[in-house]
Amino acid sequence: MEPEEYCRLILASAPQRTEETIPTMSGHGRIAAEDVIADSPIPGFATSAMDGFALDETALTSARTGAEVDVRGDIPAGARPVDITPGTAVRVMTGAQVPATAEVVVPVEYTDAERTGPAPDRIRISSWPKGARPGWNIRAVGEDTGSGDTVITAGEVINSAGVGTLAMMGRETIRVRRPLTIGLIVTGDELVTDSATSSQPFIHNSNLPMLSSAIAAAGAIPVERSCGDDPAAFRQIVDELRDSVDLIITTGGISAGAFEVVRQELGDDHSTFLRLSMRPGGPQGHGRIAGVPLLHFPGTPTGAILSFPLFARSVIAARPLASRWRKAVYTGPEITGHSTAVSLVPGRLTAGGEIAAFDRSRLRDFAGAEVIIRVPRAPGIIRPGDVIRVLDC
Repeated sequence: MEPEEYCRLILASAPQRTEETIPTMSGHGRIAAEDVIADSPIPGFATSAMDGFALDETALTSARTGAEVDVRGDIPAGARPVDITPGTAVRVMTGAQVPATAEVVVPVEYTDAERTGPAPDRIRISSWPKGARPGWNIRAVGEDTGSGDTVITAGEVINSAGVGTLAMMGRETIRVRRPLTIGLIVTGDELVTDSATSSQPFIHNSNLPMLSSAIAAAGAIPVERSCGDDPAAFRQIVDELRDSVDLIITTGGISAGAFEVVRQELGDDHSTFLRLSMRPGGPQGHGRIAGVPLLHFPGTPTGAILSFPLFARSVIAARPLASRWRKAVYTGPEITGHSTAVSLVPGRLTAGGEIAAFDRSRLRDFAGAEVIIRVPRAPGIIRPGDVIRVLDC
């Protein structure tokens, strides 16, 4: 089974998402749970796109002959507009409401007026650019957003511009998906977080901080636990977590060895374990306990960190892996596919925007990677210039 097919399988038991309403200012990075529809146009009134002078049709006709035009008013941004006396001009600032009879706004740099200080008594237009026509430098009502426009779509991640759009519309709150709470259980007697307390051969526990940070970066809330190879202790942790989390991820203990704590404790009643046609990270598992979905990753750090963007991020986003790959141009070196499995290789962007592969697929290589390159199984080969599929790390 290739990773895309496996992902479709585990998505069938993805956790249900609930919603909450939060202040607009707290929306950055959150996933919208509603379509946001503009209930009024933006701008709501015609505004000036430049600092300059608003002229009516009569004044515009006169100015085109080189005649001086009297200035009879000043409209700073945020001030109430004044009417244009027929045949005259009014000075306007960027963002100010222009008078209803304004035909154009002539930027101050096209006139003989000073750019600062009080409004002049009269102006002369020193030059006319090509293409200056009625409506020049006047932002019409609804030019940015029309009433009824969808400005944010449900499922969309709200970025800084999205927060600004909501604020521009006067929206004080936004309905978003509640972040998932994810229990993370890292197993293995050999793993320690404090080497000073261990008198036995040990391996530093990299999976716990690595995957906890990955969970947080995906917009979820990690609940960390570590466990040795005692099945009873492992089951106790699972039972403690299942009532307070939306998803449980485990690492290690899923192969065919003698001390595979996750497989031994959950394999009969709750979880299914299999080997995918992918490398690294082939051993995988999934299941459900008391209604809580389970994902089981391999214990090798490289396998664990690869499993997260492929499968955990797909579950968190409720989006199939097959739809998350994007196309890119490959710059090298040539890679021949493995005879029995899809290969997943760390890659980076070059200065020209193409993708280059790292020479190896160690954890330290993925630390510098920007994408994961999908290399099809043999006889597949990717060569410089090929269009390939990549997944953002």
